[in-house]
Amino acid sequence: MITFNNYTILLLLITGLLILVFDVKNYGKANMPKEKKVAVIAGCLNISLGVISFLGYLAYEKWFWK
Repeated sequence: MITFNNYTILLLLITGLLILVFDVKNYGKANMPKEKKVAVIAGCLNISLGVISFLGYLAYEKWFWK
């Protein structure tokens, strides 16, 4: 089975981390509270989607794919 799930998980985690590290800091320095709030939500959403996708893929591999 060919899957790109590993790349998707990695991209979601990396982009979420980069958003939280760089964008949130820059919006805080520029005194842009609305943009900072949206960046925090987007970063957390990316990281949580990456974790959920990883756990879902592990469950699929363990219980459904044999």
